[in-house]
This record gives sequence, structure tokens and C-alpha cells, in this order.
Amino acid sequence: MKYVLIFGALAIVLVAGALLLVERRIRARTRRVLAAQPAVEGERVIELRMRQSTQFADGIPALFGEGEADVVCTSAVLVAGRLVIPFAGVEDAAIERGALRVRWTGGGEKLVTTLEASVHDLERLRREIHLRQPNVIEKLLSMVQK
Repeated sequence: MKYVLIFGALAIVLVAGALLLVERRIRARTRRVLAAQPAVEGERVIELRMRQSTQFADGIPALFGEGEADVVCTSAVLVAGRLVIPFAGVEDAAIERGALRVRWTGGGEKLVTTLEASVHDLERLRREIHLRQPNVIEKLLSMVQK
């Protein structure tokens, strides 16, 4: 019985240490993305209030804070709470299952930001994102040529 308690305590300590290590890695990844964010410039085109969540492309949640956030679209970036998403880094913005999923790259990481609001607001924001990307003409031509 004594050995079971000792091994149980050792197992708990090892699991706690592993969780602490994972949490530190997530925080480091989040800090790297926040450090690489561009400055917010330009005139505000769209201002909305939406529910926002962000995770890394591998499914691990990022520590940007989830919940209600002010979403602002300028001519160069999309701002969702503390998160600044440059349009040059956006790979895709699509409405899936009633939410706008923006797949983008920032700070050397691939991320997915999910925005939830009314479908009208989501479509309006999706259209602005696509039209303000730097290579929008090439994308439209490739779609037409298919």
C-alpha cells in the first residue's frame, strides 16, 4: 500500500510538470505572434462587436482571450480584440457552420480565428477581407480561368 501511494504521488508530480511545460510552450507561441503584429493604420471601414476565438492551426487554443470583442476592419488589417490580422497574411476567410473562419499566418505561426455574429455582418466582413488582400486580382483571375 505504501508503494502505491509513493508511485501515485510521483505520477501526479510528473503529469503536473508535463502540463506546466505545455502551458509555457503555448504562452511562448502566443507571445511570438503578439510581438510580430503590425501597427494599426488607416481609416476604419467596418466596426462591429463579435464573439471571437483563436487557435493555432494544430488545434491548440491560443491565449489571446475568447469572448466578445470589438472587431475593426481598416484598409490594411483586421483587428479583433488584442489581435491584429494583416490582410497580407490571410490565406482564407470563409463562412463555415455559421461563423467566419479566418486562416492566417503571423509570427511564423499558422492560426485560425473564428468570428461569430449575424450572417449579414459575417458576409460583409468576409467580402472586405477578400477585397483588401494584396493579391486579389490574381486570385480572381485564377478562379475565372478554372
